[in-house]
Amino acid sequence: MNDIWETIRSFFNYPIIDWWSSPVEAQDAISATETTEAVEAIEAVPSELIFQFSIINIILVFVIYLVAKIFVKYIKRYFKAHHLTDKQLKIEGKEIALWKLTRQLIYLVAFYIFFLTLKVNNPHLNLGSIFAYEFFRIPNTEFHIAVYHLFLIAAIIVITRISLNFIKVVILRAAKKNDRIDGGTQYIYIQLIKYLIYSIATIIMLRSLGMNLDLFLTATTFLLVGVGLGLQTIFRDYFSGILLLVEGTIKVGDVLEIETLNGQENFVAKMVQINLRTSKVQTRDEKVLVIPNSKLTHESVINWSAGSKITRFLIPITFHYGVDSDLVRKILIECAEKHPEVLKSRKPIVRLLKFGDYGLEMDLVFWAKQNLYIEILKSDIRFDIDTAIRRHGITIPYPQTDIHLNPNQSGDFPVNNDTE
Repeated sequence: MNDIWETIRSFFNYPIIDWWSSPVEAQDAISATETTEAVEAIEAVPSELIFQFSIINIILVFVIYLVAKIFVKYIKRYFKAHHLTDKQLKIEGKEIALWKLTRQLIYLVAFYIFFLTLKVNNPHLNLGSIFAYEFFRIPNTEFHIAVYHLFLIAAIIVITRISLNFIKVVILRAAKKNDRIDGGTQYIYIQLIKYLIYSIATIIMLRSLGMNLDLFLTATTFLLVGVGLGLQTIFRDYFSGILLLVEGTIKVGDVLEIETLNGQENFVAKMVQINLRTSKVQTRDEKVLVIPNSKLTHESVINWSAGSKITRFLIPITFHYGVDSDLVRKILIECAEKHPEVLKSRKPIVRLLKFGDYGLEMDLVFWAKQNLYIEILKSDIRFDIDTAIRRHGITIPYPQTDIHLNPNQSGDFPVNNDTE
């Protein structure tokens, strides 16, 4: 009977995971000042069992999880009976379901109970020894990875996210009190602070792993110089991104007119995101285009949103000689004024630019708010102009080519080309 009981006990206590402390060799225990006589008295320290995970622990995990599921099921029935399932709690400005918090609390208690059951086969369980257990260490250095690093890295990530959210709330509250802080300025502040916090978190994480940052920076300096020579364009983009964030001449939400982009002149787009190396702009085709930051700092860019929010726009048009210019001017102004997006406080004007080859070259000048889709506004006005001048019998000249033939002469015929 004792043999059967011992067999069952051995089965349940069969180790699946064993954590042993590293044994200390006799030579490692000898200090430099000790004599050879003292060496014989020093013995090696054997390894010690820190933690053991057995079959009995797996069974207990299953049982505790099953009990927790059953408990959660009955608690959910209670919540439904009292109409508490959809009840919300407001924590730090966020709506969190009361049922969700209760369920998480139950599983947290179940996890704590499971941790207590580990002492069934680990009576001398020591959390300090478990956290200090090292998975990896580089010889002759302080760099190592231990169990506590997993919790420390998780804590750093959580604290970083909480800090960023807190700073965002502070900036948003400051923006409400200060009219000079617009959406683009808020984005710049948040991005700069985000990169700063990420840098600090990375340094803390590396230091916790035992990495010597002085040696690390010295070793990477030569590497960065070599890489920088081969990747000058990429580093220029990074530096340009820092300039964009610090200067604030271009902000998120600004409408930009770039001199040349993708072979297209006077490319108009809206800034939607500024990163360190690249930026994202939204085109008039509702597409998001990724462009290098150096394109925005080393080439000519017109920021429609800088300064006044009102911009002047032009619609050029040509009429035949002999047309009633006063009537034409009246028609053009009326077509512009009746559009709802044209600024009413500034009256549109019509300018006679020059007496061209085919007629009177004019342009309609009007004012409107910066708009990425200003071409749609111009198109609407052009349709109204076309309808109005047709109603009055006014036509627009088009390029013509006149060829004169002289049958009395042989050879090449003189040609008179009149082309716009």
